[in-house]
Amino acid sequence: MPIRFPLTKPAPAGAAAAAPALDPAALARAVDPLAAGEDARAGSRRRRLWDVKHQYHCPVIGTCLPMDVLRRLAEKARVSVDGLTDFALHTQAVGHAEARTPFAELMQKELERRHALAIKRFNQARDEAALWQLWCDAVARGEVPGALWAVWTHPRCGNDLAHRIYGEVHMISHQMGAGQTADLQRLSQLAATVAELRGKLDALTERTAERLAEKVDELEALRQQVATLEAAAAERDALRGRVESLETATGQAAERIDGWRRQADSQSRRADRAEARARALERALAEARDELAEVRAEAAAAETALGAWSGGSGGESGGATPPSCSAPCAASAPRLAGQAVLCVGGIPALTEAYRQIVEKAGGRFVHHDGGLEDNPRALEGTLAAADAVICQAGCISHGAYWRLKDHCKRTGKPCVYLKRASVTSFVRGVVQVAEGAPVLHTGEDEKAYR
Repeated sequence: MPIRFPLTKPAPAGAAAAAPALDPAALARAVDPLAAGEDARAGSRRRRLWDVKHQYHCPVIGTCLPMDVLRRLAEKARVSVDGLTDFALHTQAVGHAEARTPFAELMQKELERRHALAIKRFNQARDEAALWQLWCDAVARGEVPGALWAVWTHPRCGNDLAHRIYGEVHMISHQMGAGQTADLQRLSQLAATVAELRGKLDALTERTAERLAEKVDELEALRQQVATLEAAAAERDALRGRVESLETATGQAAERIDGWRRQADSQSRRADRAEARARALERALAEARDELAEVRAEAAAAETALGAWSGGSGGESGGATPPSCSAPCAASAPRLAGQAVLCVGGIPALTEAYRQIVEKAGGRFVHHDGGLEDNPRALEGTLAAADAVICQAGCISHGAYWRLKDHCKRTGKPCVYLKRASVTSFVRGVVQVAEGAPVLHTGEDEKAYR
């Protein structure tokens, strides 16, 4: 932003718009603004525009307020600006700044608003040394207007510092004037260079227009050739389309034939699979019938054992033994004396038979399927609540088997391992529990679960 300083003093009384008359207080402030009031020197109140020394009004207004803003403020203060040059308007503003006029108050508000950031930064200074450092930093950054207003209105800015900064601003204005002169010379040289380059550009443009006309003619000839080639390409594409349609029809026919073949092969495979499923179902049916016969036999054996035990009293046998009953069935019913017998595994269809056998022997029946459907984690709690365990090893998971074995070894709890899941085997297990069987274990059992 250019710094403007008037070359003469404010316009005399006969000018277009005379400066307002100064009262004695204004003259005192102009002579020594720092001595105009003790509050300004001793307190923290910043100076207003009319409190600043008069000789500083010119650089403040010329540097800190753009001319368009200054003209707008003058019109708002009802100061006539018609026909005034920038210099004349500047002179009027400097004259009004000596007293608290409406124009001066508007300039004061605009300066405070426009340079608020610089004022806030300079307000942190507590002495002239700090103010001088802030001023030097602002000049190095090219932020002269805001710094100039902030430092000259600061309550800690004395006459010496203000005059020193005034000299700095004065020299900056000279340097800027010299720079503008050099810029004008450089601008003149650039104008000559631009004229020369413009002549060369015009000649080049003319040659380019001629070449362009030649290229347009060549392009038109090429377009005609392209049109001929496009017509030939269209005819070729039509022939290719007919060939492709024939190829597509042939391919579709081949695909239909392949589809029929695949359908025939698929139907043949489905027939083979159906026959295989029929054979598998026949085998499964035979196995189911065998298993059903076995379960019925086991159920009959369980009923026989229960009938035999029901006929006995105390520890003696009673009643005739059916021919199908095995030796354990013929023995007198064991007495479990209220023990909780845990049955792990077994055939699900015989679970109720296992329960009746244990309860007929005077015990309490507890069951866990060995992790096939029941939660394996619940097995530990079930084991802890049981007095004895009957494990039908072939019907439980590996994890349940090893958890059961480890628990019984740690607690010394009686445990009977049965290789087969049958009623007769279970009856033998109940007899062994009733007789105080220790923890039993066979190498074959452990080998099956390794």
